[in-house]
Amino acid sequence: MQNIRIKICGITSVYDARLVAAFPIHAIGLNFVKRSPRRINIRTAREILDKMPPIVIPILVFEDEKISKVMYLCNSLSVSVVQLHGLEAVSYCHDLKRFNKGLKIIKALPTKEASASQLNAYKRVCDAFLLDSFDRKDQMGGTGRPSDWAVAQEIVSKSKVPIILAGGLNPYNVNSAIKRVKPYGIDVNSGVEIRTGKKDRSLMEKLFTELQS
Repeated sequence: MQNIRIKICGITSVYDARLVAAFPIHAIGLNFVKRSPRRINIRTAREILDKMPPIVIPILVFEDEKISKVMYLCNSLSVSVVQLHGLEAVSYCHDLKRFNKGLKIIKALPTKEASASQLNAYKRVCDAFLLDSFDRKDQMGGTGRPSDWAVAQEIVSKSKVPIILAGGLNPYNVNSAIKRVKPYGIDVNSGVEIRTGKKDRSLMEKLFTELQS
């Protein structure tokens, strides 16, 4: 599996959580972004987390959310990793860490906007970066559009902070993406869905068949 970390994002039900946890994944993403079609509520999140094996890391996904709300959800769900998809400033990330020193932050950036200088500005307060193909005016992720792998490759080669590659990854392009970019991890969402918010077993099987080839 090329020693790569695998996150499956956009888990919306206990059924899908169990489905993806049957594969050797490292993390799942639970979406609390108001405009996302994969948004869940805290009750569903609790139900999902109750059924997840302890080796799978839950990550809460936010976009320009109030710090008090982020802290409330992290504390209520006993989750210590967040993924930020909005315009959160360095100071915002610093404040999150000030309120919870054990919190790990993944800052998502549109690949086409990301730069080494931008990553350097955040590296003291963020534990990893996620490069995605999202458009800030459009859907915040899970669009199925591939990232610019050339840009991602350059960023990975220069960054000392772990880089997670997202954006349109699926069973048919995942190996090419990994070989080209060489990221720390990958984040797969729509590429293993039969429809928005519904993961598909056969696509998960194909994904891991490719990763193990």
